[in-house]
Amino acid sequence: MRAMWRLSYGVFCAVVLALGFAASSPSAQAAAANPAEAYVQQNIDRGYTILNNASLGDTQRRTQFRDFMLSLTDTKRIGMFTLGQYANSASKNDVDAFTNAFADYAVAVYESRLSKYKGQTLKVTGSTSRATDDTVVNADVVDPNAANAQPIKVGFRVRKTSDGRPIVTDINVEGVWLALSQRSDFTAFLQMNGGSVAALTDHLKMQTVQLRADVPTAGGRKS
Repeated sequence: MRAMWRLSYGVFCAVVLALGFAASSPSAQAAAANPAEAYVQQNIDRGYTILNNASLGDTQRRTQFRDFMLSLTDTKRIGMFTLGQYANSASKNDVDAFTNAFADYAVAVYESRLSKYKGQTLKVTGSTSRATDDTVVNADVVDPNAANAQPIKVGFRVRKTSDGRPIVTDINVEGVWLALSQRSDFTAFLQMNGGSVAALTDHLKMQTVQLRADVPTAGGRKS
C-alpha cells in the first residue's frame, strides 16, 4: 500500500513541483489566453519566485511553499473525494482529522521532491471548458536536461470556490486523473482495516513524519 501511495503522489508532485520550479517564458505567457490558463501560468511564476529566493532560509521557504501549495490546490475537497463512500459513515471529527492529515501529507510529499524536480519546465498549451466553473488546462512538462525526452502531457482541473476563486481540484498525468487513483488506494486500505478512517489518518501521519525526516536542508543535511 505504501508503494502505491508514493507512486501516485510521486507523479502528482512531479507535475505540481513543475509549477513551482518552471521557468516562465513569453511564449508560455502568451498561451494563457483565458482566466483558467492564466491562473495556472501565473502560479508557475509565483512558485518559481518562492523556491528560488536565495534570501529565504529552509524554514521560511518551506512555510511559504506550504502556504502556496495549499492556496493552489483544494486539499480538503480532494481529501473528501479520496474517502469516497467512507466519508458518509465516518464521524465529523474523524473526517476533519483526516482532511487535516491529508493536507499535511500532500505538502510533505511536495517538500520531499523539491530538489529532485528542480529545473523542469511547464508550458500551458491550451484548455477545454467542461462547464462555466470547470476547465481543464493542458500543459507540457519538459526536462531541459533530456533533449530527446518526450514531454509529459498533463492537465489541471480548475474549478471555483464558493467565493469565485479558481483552485486546482485534480491533475491528469498521461491520461490518469490522480485523485481517482488515490481514491482507489485509500479504498483498498479502508477495506483491509474495517473502514476505519481514523486508522487511515494515523497511517498518513506516520507517512508524513517519515517524508519530512527525509527532506534535506540547504546544507545537504536531512531534517
